[in-house]
Amino acid sequence: MAVTPTLTPARRVPPPYGPTRGMLEGLQLLQRTSPSRVDEGYLRQHGVAPGNEYKVIGALRFLGLIDERGEPTEQCRLLRTRGPAFTLALQGIVRAAYQDLFNTLDPSRATRDQIYNYFVTRLGMGPEMATKSARFFMGLCQWAEIEVEPETPRRRGRKPGLSTPRSAVRSRSTGQPRGDVTPDAAPPSFRAPFVFALTSDLGSMSEEDLAQLFRKVGGALQRAFPETA
Repeated sequence: MAVTPTLTPARRVPPPYGPTRGMLEGLQLLQRTSPSRVDEGYLRQHGVAPGNEYKVIGALRFLGLIDERGEPTEQCRLLRTRGPAFTLALQGIVRAAYQDLFNTLDPSRATRDQIYNYFVTRLGMGPEMATKSARFFMGLCQWAEIEVEPETPRRRGRKPGLSTPRSAVRSRSTGQPRGDVTPDAAPPSFRAPFVFALTSDLGSMSEEDLAQLFRKVGGALQRAFPETA
C-alpha cells in the first residue's frame, strides 16, 4: 500500500542539495536501523556523508522521514519493509515530497535540463544547488523505480581543445581503456606491458651505454609485440 507522507514539515526546508551518495546513504541507514532520534552525531557515528551531515538531516526532513526534533516519522518505519511494499512506500514518499515538481513536469518525459530548470525557476535556486538537487531527485526516482528520462552518456575527462580524452584511449592489444596515457604519451616501442627494474649494475652504466641498451630493448619489444608499434 502506497504511503503519502505529511507535506508540512518538508515544506519548511529547501529541496535536498547535498551529495547524492551521502543523502542516499542516510536513507539506507534508516532502512537497517531504528534510532529514536536522528541528528548529525548519529550520522557521524555511522560514517554517513562526513562534513555534510547537516545536509543529510535536511534531506530526511524534506522527505518527511524525521520531524523537526529529528524523531523518525511513520514513513520512516516503512523504509524497513521489503519487496514491493518498500518500492511503493518509497514512491509515495518521493511523490509527496516533490508534489509540485510532479504537478509541473512528467519525469518520464522531462529532460534533465527541464528538471534543473524547475529548481531554478520555481524555487529560485542557484546553478550549483539546482544541479545537485536535480541529481538527487533523479537518483531517488531511479531507486524508487519511478520512470525517468535516461541520462545522455557523457565522455568523462574531456577537455576543450582535446580530440580524445585520456580515459577514452584504449590498448590496441587488449581493447581495454588506458586512462594512464594519451596516444603520444610514450614511444611505440614501450606500449607493450613491460617492467624495467633498476639494479646497481644499471646504475653504474654510462648514459651512452644505457641509451644503447634501451634501443636494443625497444627493438626487441617491437619484434615481439608488433601490434603495439
